[in-house]
Amino acid sequence: MEENMQKNIQAKMIARSAIAAGVLSIMSSTAVYAVEGAEPAPAAATTEFAEPAPTAESNQPVVPVPKSAVDRVITPPQPTVSMAPTEASASSALKQTASDKTAAKNLDETFTASERKYSLSKQGSYSMVYDFGYSYYSNTALDLALDSSSSTITRLRVENNAQHALSNTFTFQYGLLNNLTVTAGLPFVTKINPPTATTTTGLGDVGLGARWEPFPIGQTPLPVTLFGSLNLPTGDSPYQINPLTDLSTGSGYYSLGGGVSTRKYIDPIVLFATLSANYGMEVSGLNQANGSRILTSFTPGYTTGIGFGFAYSLNYDVSLTMSYQQSFNFGSEFRFSNGDVSHPTDSSAATLNSSLGIRVSPKTIVNVSLGFGLTPDSPNVILGLSLPLDFLGLNKEVK
Repeated sequence: MEENMQKNIQAKMIARSAIAAGVLSIMSSTAVYAVEGAEPAPAAATTEFAEPAPTAESNQPVVPVPKSAVDRVITPPQPTVSMAPTEASASSALKQTASDKTAAKNLDETFTASERKYSLSKQGSYSMVYDFGYSYYSNTALDLALDSSSSTITRLRVENNAQHALSNTFTFQYGLLNNLTVTAGLPFVTKINPPTATTTTGLGDVGLGARWEPFPIGQTPLPVTLFGSLNLPTGDSPYQINPLTDLSTGSGYYSLGGGVSTRKYIDPIVLFATLSANYGMEVSGLNQANGSRILTSFTPGYTTGIGFGFAYSLNYDVSLTMSYQQSFNFGSEFRFSNGDVSHPTDSSAATLNSSLGIRVSPKTIVNVSLGFGLTPDSPNVILGLSLPLDFLGLNKEVK
C-alpha cells in the first residue's frame, strides 16, 4: 500500500511540474507578443503534447508534457528594437548634404562665370576667355563759334554723332597663389561712325590686372577681394589723330586703378558689390588741331565707380545676373598752345546690365549680356558674349 501511495505522490508532482511549465509557457508567449506588437494566441489552441522517453532507472508513469512549453522555455530572448539610425537613413542624410554642396558649388560657378572680378584661380591653374562686346552711342551736339568780341555768331551747326563699337578681347588669367590671380587682356577694336562713314579696326589698350584675397574665407564677416589694374595706351590715341576723318581704338593714356569687392551667399542667390577708383596719367607733347587752337597736353583726371547686383541660379544649366554700375569722372584738364586751359564739366555714366548664363558642358558656362545706358554719357545699348576657351585646351584646373 505504501508503494502505491508513493507512486500516486510522484505522479501528482510530475503533473504539477507539467502545469507549472504550461503557465511559464503562457507568460513567456504573452511577453514576446507584447514586444512584437501582436496579440497572444490562446495556449490551448496551440499546445501539442509530446511523450517523454522512459528511462531504465524509473518505472514511473508517463505524464504528457506540453511541447510548446518546452519550446517557449528554451527560446532565446528577442533583441530590443534599436533607436540608432539605420543604414538607409544615414545614406539619405549623406545624399542631402551632398545635394546641398552641389547646389552651392553650382551657384558659385554660375556667379563667377559672369562676374570674374569676384573669383580667384587655384595656384597653378590658368584659363583663357573670349569676350565679344558691342556698344552703340549717339547724341546731338551744338557746334557754336563766336567772333573775337563774342557778340557775333560766326558758326552754328547741329551735329548728330553716332558710333558703333565692337571689341574682341582675349583674357588670360593665372593663379600665382591660391589667393592671388593675375590677368592680361588683349583687345581688338572696330569702330564705325555712320555720319562721316568712317571705319577703323586695330589693337585696343592692353590691360594687366591682379586680384588678391588677403583674408581666408571665414575669418571676416564677408569675403574681401582687392583688385588692381594697369591700362597701356597700345591703341590709336584720340589725341593723335585727325578727329574729323579718323577714329581711335584706345584711350591714349596710361591709367592705374584699384578697388575692393565682396559677396554674400544667401541661398538661392548671391549678392555682390564693388567700389573702384582710377587715375589717368597726364599726356604731354601733343599737337592736335582743335578748332582754332592746338592741344598740347591733357590730364584725364580721376574716375570712381560703384557696382552692385545679384546672381540667381534658375537650375543647374541656367543662371541670371542683374547688376547696376555707375562711374564718376572729374578733374579733367585740356591745355592749349595759346595758354588756354579748359576744364570740362564732371560727367557720370550709369548702366543697368543683365546676364544669362547657360551651361553647355559640365565645366563650360557661356554668358550673354544686355545693358542699357541711364545717363547721357553712357552708351545707349551694350551687348556682350563671354565664352571660355576650354574646348581648345587653353586651360588647366588644379583641384
